[in-house]
Amino acid sequence: MAKIAWTFVNSDASTDFTSSVQNFTYTQGRRGVLDTYAGGTAQITMRNNTGQVAGAFLGYRQKVLIKAAGTNAFIGWVQGIDYNDTPGNANDATATITLGDAWVLAGQQIAVTQALTSATLQVAEIGTVQFYTGQFTQPFASSSMQLSAPGYSGDWNTRLNQIVSSDRGRFLIVNGINSYIPFTALYFYRTTSFTFGRTASASVIAYQSFDRVKAIGNQTYVNQAQVTPASLATQTATNAQALVVGTSAITVASLNTTVTDGLNAATWIANSMADVDQESFFISTTDIAQTATANLTDILTYQRICELAYTPPSGVTTSEWVSVEGVTVRGFIDRTEIDFNLASLTYYRAFLLDDTVFGVLDESRLGY
Repeated sequence: MAKIAWTFVNSDASTDFTSSVQNFTYTQGRRGVLDTYAGGTAQITMRNNTGQVAGAFLGYRQKVLIKAAGTNAFIGWVQGIDYNDTPGNANDATATITLGDAWVLAGQQIAVTQALTSATLQVAEIGTVQFYTGQFTQPFASSSMQLSAPGYSGDWNTRLNQIVSSDRGRFLIVNGINSYIPFTALYFYRTTSFTFGRTASASVIAYQSFDRVKAIGNQTYVNQAQVTPASLATQTATNAQALVVGTSAITVASLNTTVTDGLNAATWIANSMADVDQESFFISTTDIAQTATANLTDILTYQRICELAYTPPSGVTTSEWVSVEGVTVRGFIDRTEIDFNLASLTYYRAFLLDDTVFGVLDESRLGY
């Protein structure tokens, strides 16, 4: 029976408090490709009958690492502690530590006329000006982003989400760090070493529950988009499906620098998301149901794009490339339960004619 080996470390105090942890849960990422990144949280319940919390120096804003098989899966900062002192029976005393990830902190830090001078590596630049530096990285240059002369004023979470909606890229968790991958570079983050499927093997992560979500407005289905580039007129694009089933619209504030860029972004959203047969997926799995835990550990700490195999009732076996948009992990003494929010790669495909996974040739209304 395979299990992921989890460890818990107060990074600021160089203290491992794994032996005191009873259970934990964390959530990171987002539900779907059109959602914003609101921030991930974790709750760690640990014994405190002899003051283990104080012994691990777990005070406000201490940096905590949740590690899967020795690799960072979640990095968070203490937001608060709920002590259950169990009067009359001190041996049962526990404490629940609440952590917020870098996205939560980015929403708590307000910039005041902060100049941003990079037009293509702005996420990397933002990662250096926050109070906790190095939590947002950008290994590839993106398309042109609006600069901020005389300066940006607002919280950093908002600015980072505006970049995502403008550039159509996404954030991946790489060893616990939020790494921004532009639309054109997502190709490098697929894996062929394993898939999701019904039966566990050395190359298959087996799921125990499987839900397909089809035609949910603003989650899997949008046929009209309104994109507002900064200080420019709102651009609206509508797909022909709106004339058949009515409008399912989404509004996006972007950092596009021209109305043409804004219209192109709106057109892409309205066309790529206007397929009523397009699906997203919600699957759940456990570590003890796997042949080995290496693949689960890999996708929790690094890889984010892989294949999903499933068979609909009265249907045929289907394989589809999906992006892991969000995860929820629940850890217990005897097992780990993991929920995955998966999105079809349709939204992330570009005009790569020689690639069967990321390439399209003006198919399924994607051309503009």
